Formats: sequence, C-alpha cells, structure tokens
Amino acid sequence: MSVPLRKISRITQAQRVIEGAGFEVQRAIPAAGLEAVGPFIFVDHFGPVDYAPGKAMGAPDHPHAGIETLTYFFGGGGMRHRDSLGNVSTMQAGGAQWMRAGRGIVHDESPDEALLRDGGLVHGTQLWINLPADHKMDEPQYQAFDAAQIPNWTDADGSVQYRLIAGVLGGRTGPVASFGNPWLMHLSLQPGARAGIALDGVAEAAAYVVSGKGVFGSERQAGAPGQLIQFEATGKALLEAGDTMLDVLLLGGDPLDAPIVRYGPFVMNTQQQLQQAMQDYQQGRMGRIAH
Repeated sequence: MSVPLRKISRITQAQRVIEGAGFEVQRAIPAAGLEAVGPFIFVDHFGPVDYAPGKAMGAPDHPHAGIETLTYFFGGGGMRHRDSLGNVSTMQAGGAQWMRAGRGIVHDESPDEALLRDGGLVHGTQLWINLPADHKMDEPQYQAFDAAQIPNWTDADGSVQYRLIAGVLGGRTGPVASFGNPWLMHLSLQPGARAGIALDGVAEAAAYVVSGKGVFGSERQAGAPGQLIQFEATGKALLEAGDTMLDVLLLGGDPLDAPIVRYGPFVMNTQQQLQQAMQDYQQGRMGRIAH
C-alpha cells in the first residue's frame, strides 16, 4: 500500500537579522505565528559568505540556558567552539556540534586562526532544540561530530544526496539524539530530481530551502530560498528540484510539552525560571571561558 504525501500547511519567509559580532543571518524560526516545528524553536541560516583575510566574524562569549544548540555546516569551515566546560573544537564542512545548555553554559563561536588569517567560506545553520519542562536544569554537555560520523548516501542514480544528522531513516541513525525526537536531514537534489521522505513518527515537520527552487508536498507548491515550508502530520514529505540544484534542510519531531518563555539566549517555561537564569549568568554560576 502506497504511503500518501503530506500536504503543505503553511509557508513563511525567513527574516534577515544581525547577530554576534555583526554577521547577517536568515531567521526561519521563530516567526510571526510560528513558535516551533517539533522541538526546534530556533533556526538561523548563516552564509554563504566568503570572508577576506582578517574579516571573518563569529559570536564571542555568550550564555545559553534551557535549550540545546545544534550547529551544522553546509560548506566551508574553520569556526571554533569554546565553552565554560573546557571544550574546544573546530567545525568543517559537513560537521555538526551539539551542546546541551541545561541549567546554563557560556560558549564562544569564532573563526579559528587559519580562517581569520586566510579568509574563506562559511555556510551553515544553527538550530535550538527545546528542553522538556523536567529537563530545563540538566547538567550541560557538549559533543562534536565530523562529516564521517554523519550518515551520508545517495539514490541509486546519484540524483539525491542525503545526510542524516538526527533521527532514523531506512535503518540509518543520525548521531544527534535528544528529547522530543528531533529529526534533521540535509538533502541535495540535482535538477529535476525528486525525493519522498518517510517521516515515520515525526509529528511535526518542515523543509527550509537553503538554495535553489523546487516544489513541495502533495499540492506541489513552489518553494524558494529562505522559505520554511511546513507539512501536515501524516505521510511522506515530497521534495522535487526545479531546473537548478535544490538544497533543503528537513526538520521536525514531537510538539512542545510546555509553554516557553524566551529572553535572548535563555528559554524557560516561566518568568521566574527566566529571571533565575539571568541571575545565574550575571553571578558567574554558568562558568567562564578560559582564553
């Protein structure tokens, strides 16, 4: 029996925002009337930008609490992570970094010495995964994954490339696992190629168009760069490239389990929790980075 295709419920356009030391991002989540897709409560797309020597920028020391951050590089690299737990690692193309902020952590995302000295390409995305109400105060953790640790395969004819960062598909499992069953895949479709992704158990799902144009869902609605295309709850997610290559980030998971209250890098369930997180940061209880 064939699996039906998911319909499209909504299409929104990402907004341009200035972040960190002054770099531009396209913010797909949150948006007007859109708080989350599954456990993903924040999606920023940065680049592609080819920095000249001495011009690369990042996001110097800043805190987080109540969430997890998940960063993935489409291309380029040379961005270095440091945090108040003492972790240090550098991201390259196809790699990912996952950080559980929990009760609070400070991290720094800046160009490494080579990128700052020589310049180069930076192109990626950062997503925030909401922590459930009873895990907001979990201990911080961090893990980095290089491209070889992320399942990567193509269709038989090579027209679609799949990179599974979180979740399960066809017996393959992405390396990032967390609360809320996060599901995240980067797909690259050659012109005219088509993919039907079986999102079994993924209650909420959306496709963010990184580059190129195509059609989506059972209605074959057009999608363009910077658009977030939300699917209805059951069936396969259809993606089909137009006359150019199509790059898409497909994401989803379980709905939020509680109201969320945001203030900058802190996401909690109540104003009281939010005030406590800010106080913890101001009083140094989230630690500091040794530079």
